[in-house]
Amino acid sequence: MTQTAPSSRLAAYDAAFARDMQALQLANSSVFITALSGGPDSSALACLADRYARSCGAAHQAIIVNHNIRSDATDEAERVRQRMQARAIATQIVTVQDKAPSTGIQEWARHQRFAALTKQARQQRAVLLFAHHQADQAETVLMRLARGSGIAGLAGMRGLTYRDAVPVARPLLNWSADQLRDVLALLGCDFEDDPSNRNYDFERVRLRRFLRKSAACGFPTIATAQRLGQAMAAISDHCAAVSTPIWEAATDLLPSGHAVIDMRRLQKLPDSMWQYHARRLIRQVGGNRYGVSARALDRLRARVLAAQNSTLGGCQFVRSMQPGETARFYVVREIGRVPQECDVAAGDDVIFAGCWRVRTAFSGKLLNAGTALQLKRTTTAAPPPDAIAALPYIVRRVIPVLYTLDGGLIYPQLEGVKSCVTSTDRALSAQLLGR
Repeated sequence: MTQTAPSSRLAAYDAAFARDMQALQLANSSVFITALSGGPDSSALACLADRYARSCGAAHQAIIVNHNIRSDATDEAERVRQRMQARAIATQIVTVQDKAPSTGIQEWARHQRFAALTKQARQQRAVLLFAHHQADQAETVLMRLARGSGIAGLAGMRGLTYRDAVPVARPLLNWSADQLRDVLALLGCDFEDDPSNRNYDFERVRLRRFLRKSAACGFPTIATAQRLGQAMAAISDHCAAVSTPIWEAATDLLPSGHAVIDMRRLQKLPDSMWQYHARRLIRQVGGNRYGVSARALDRLRARVLAAQNSTLGGCQFVRSMQPGETARFYVVREIGRVPQECDVAAGDDVIFAGCWRVRTAFSGKLLNAGTALQLKRTTTAAPPPDAIAALPYIVRRVIPVLYTLDGGLIYPQLEGVKSCVTSTDRALSAQLLGR
């Protein structure tokens, strides 16, 4: 962007941001939430998004997630909030109550941040905005390249995805860090300096230093990684379009929370496409946010093609016992060694086990059905509705149920199963994410 008068430069940035939002098909969205850390990137996004929202009559709010990892975290969060409030940008602080682990802090913080932000966005039916830019995309592609990721992984971050029933947008993937700092300079907006960005124990920090040194030596690493990601995204989209009809003809993802897969129909599917679709299915059924490796997926394929039961990524692949159906498998979520539990209040809209969106009219505790019955936590449990009772036990036991404060057990209305009507009507509903 050429050097022009500040007002013209700012207008050009506003126009570019509006085009990027329109390219993500977000022009008609009415509520936006910016994930705000207080650093230069997210601060610039908060400013751009607020200006954009005002121009099109939409609502916008910035949310700061305070992980309480550093001793000064609370003071910093309040300082950022006041800075944005001074610019008439509505800003809220959400404080994480869980204690940080001794290892894997960045991954833990990322999980906590996503959980807090998606909860807020789901309640407000908002689009969640993240400030990842060109260099962040390059880092992602290079990290995945180093780990041997396949085509889909090397495509990098997508501009629009969905997480826990929330649209997650990254409108700055074509912006440089320098442009974002220029936006802040033009607006006279200060920002925070995160000391963790200088901690070389973190992989991204080490990679960031590598990219800076490469650029200083004349190697266009960021641009090259960006082009690689764009090429892989195009290839991945094409392969997915070609292979999806084959996969869907062999797989049925059901609203009861499980899938049925016929491996005979997938024998000729290329390994890379098997990995792409199987990884997605495992995430949908098992609710696991951590991807499984290509090698693990290849081992899984070999086992199920040999008609052997298997487990991967929080999912069980269980062979059908019906005569002549040795290639037919049920894919169901594992309960795991630690039973999933989730305290809820009346009116809550929550994500359970990473794969169910549950709405409840009563307070209590969400549990897997099998766990609730096995622990004999209730003596007033009504029988499950016919649609749930008819399911195989391995499926039925991982359906979420509500253990109420008065000792009752409520089965859910399963979204998409018309005959699944409970005696409590719509007191509890459960929708499988990803369908």
